[in-house]
Amino acid sequence: MHLFVTALFTSFIVTVGLKGLHLFNFIKWHPVSFLKKLEWFEWTAFERWVILFLMIAIVAFLLLVVTQLLVMVPPFLLSLILGIVMAALLEWKILNLPIELSSIKKFSIPFFIVILIAMRLIVETARYRTKTLFR
Repeated sequence: MHLFVTALFTSFIVTVGLKGLHLFNFIKWHPVSFLKKLEWFEWTAFERWVILFLMIAIVAFLLLVVTQLLVMVPPFLLSLILGIVMAALLEWKILNLPIELSSIKKFSIPFFIVILIAMRLIVETARYRTKTLFR
């Protein structure tokens, strides 16, 4: 039950963070624009954000389960590596950047920060659950 609550809270934090980043033009892409490709549905703006929220919650839950198994890696290092890799992959995929070193200049640092905060929350919660479950 705690994993679901943590996944929902993380999803809420990331969704609000993405909405804020888009509102203040810190990211050049729209977080829910991927739903425009599904032309057979007419989505309202609220429905798009709810679907994004649910997708992030599912990913957060899966990350919580996986990071509980990685007990030998320090949580700060694990959250830093996972956060940077996830944010870089997402930005590369969303912006369709070429795989070159010059593409790094087009990354959004505030987006990286939002993902790193979420990963820190996920990894620390998973570590706490692992330590309390297997005392």
